[in-house]
Amino acid sequence: MKILVTGGAGYIGSHTIKNLLKQDFDIIGLDNLSSGFIEPIEIIKKKFGSSAGEFEFIRGDLSNKELLKEIFQKNQIDAVIHLAAKIDAAESVQKPELYHQENYINSINLVEAMTLAGVNKLVFSSTAAVYGDPEYTPIDENHPTRPTNPYGQTKLDFEKYLAKVENLKYITFRYFNVGGSEPAGLLGKSHLQSQDLIENIFKVALGQKEIFEIFGSDYDTPDGTAIRDFIHVEDIAQAHILALENLERYSGNIFNLGSEQGFSVKEVVDKASIVIGKEIPVEVKDKRPGDIAVSVASAKKAKEILLWNPQYSDLDSIIRTDWNWRKKHPTGYTK
Repeated sequence: MKILVTGGAGYIGSHTIKNLLKQDFDIIGLDNLSSGFIEPIEIIKKKFGSSAGEFEFIRGDLSNKELLKEIFQKNQIDAVIHLAAKIDAAESVQKPELYHQENYINSINLVEAMTLAGVNKLVFSSTAAVYGDPEYTPIDENHPTRPTNPYGQTKLDFEKYLAKVENLKYITFRYFNVGGSEPAGLLGKSHLQSQDLIENIFKVALGQKEIFEIFGSDYDTPDGTAIRDFIHVEDIAQAHILALENLERYSGNIFNLGSEQGFSVKEVVDKASIVIGKEIPVEVKDKRPGDIAVSVASAKKAKEILLWNPQYSDLDSIIRTDWNWRKKHPTGYTK
């Protein structure tokens, strides 16, 4: 099978392409490099060469309808994994029009190009942000969807659009907090400017930030700090392969991807201190508006239906593989 992966130079995209190539899929990666990097693409090409599936990278934007038309005309594409998106919830509040264009309109451009070319298989990367403030945990796929920011809203809007497209075979994944890096240190995170919890711990460890800030210590949780669900990027990548293999049978389904384990901010800091080998200084600050106490996934559906079996999503593996890559790349990718 030949797969088009949008957002292929990003964090999840590069790990997904690596895993697809290892299983002999032929891949076209598409990315405008607005937040992705060419370096992981070069690493993948160098590492695999002709020993795995064929791999081509195209720099381009989903707003370019002519480019999309050309890609589908020139290639016998069997399915699309759609990862390209703007993902910063805080930025989306400041720039809602940008997020509407990038996450909704451009995604429609992709589906229209697929339809024109007769390609009807899609795996879509959504987000747990569609749920908004949880009414209960663990959060399952039947939980009400009430996004609290434009990022979550644009993802939900496209989910609803997909349900209306005739003859489209699709599976939607709603991710919780993605972490970790390629176990051998081949690939790592590309979004070092994010407010990612583990990433900010590493910045303190590397001297790029003086202190780690904990926002809120009086939540109704065992240690007073907020609890979050973390899932390893390698397990996310594997889920996409299972989705490709099950598109015909389970089209239209939505699956949560999470570890089903909640870890408090304090637990994450303590574990990271052990992995890194030094204590991370912290400062407790007031809660931030909109922050919630507990967000934990129910991934029972993905495990039972897709037979998804996460291998790397214990907290130690997530932090250890991330740190293994980050300490060798203190400023992330360079190009």
